[in-house]
Amino acid sequence: MAEGTWGFIDFDLSERNIRIFDPCYAATGILSESFDENNQEKLARWIEIYKNIIYGYDSVAKLSDNEVKAIPYVILSNQLICCAWLSEQEKYKNIFQVNKKMTKWIYENFDKLMIE
Repeated sequence: MAEGTWGFIDFDLSERNIRIFDPCYAATGILSESFDENNQEKLARWIEIYKNIIYGYDSVAKLSDNEVKAIPYVILSNQLICCAWLSEQEKYKNIFQVNKKMTKWIYENFDKLMIE
């Protein structure tokens, strides 16, 4: 990959899942690495990154209307599953707290996750 460019690797060979899982998981992974509920500028930047991930994925693997509509729900569902698992892992207590706040923020800003 050339310097300054982005790309995606699709791991569908190692896991069977819905097509939109990978870009949704990538987006939440990026958010979890820098989540700060008090930094609105950073959160707005993540929304932009998230949408660019989806637009980039769509430009290569055209998404159906139903997939586009489902993306915010997959994002939220993934976070709920992540929080459920982390809540039972004592060694990840701090990560659970961050993900819990992140999930709440995603829920409260769900409309911003809609793709046009």
